[in-house]
Amino acid sequence: MEVKTKKKKPNWSTNKFETLVSEYENKFDVLEDDLSVSLTGSDKRKIWESVMDA
Repeated sequence: MEVKTKKKKPNWSTNKFETLVSEYENKFDVLEDDLSVSLTGSDKRKIWESVMDA
């Protein structure tokens, strides 16, 4: 017996996805860097929010 599975629809349009990837790549160094005195978790959170708002 074959099981039919539904294909999940994407969360974002192709254009929005490409924009998110581009913004992430622009801020990759900061987002993937370790936390330090000059880079706090709060700083990273703000940067993630700016990526998601793009």
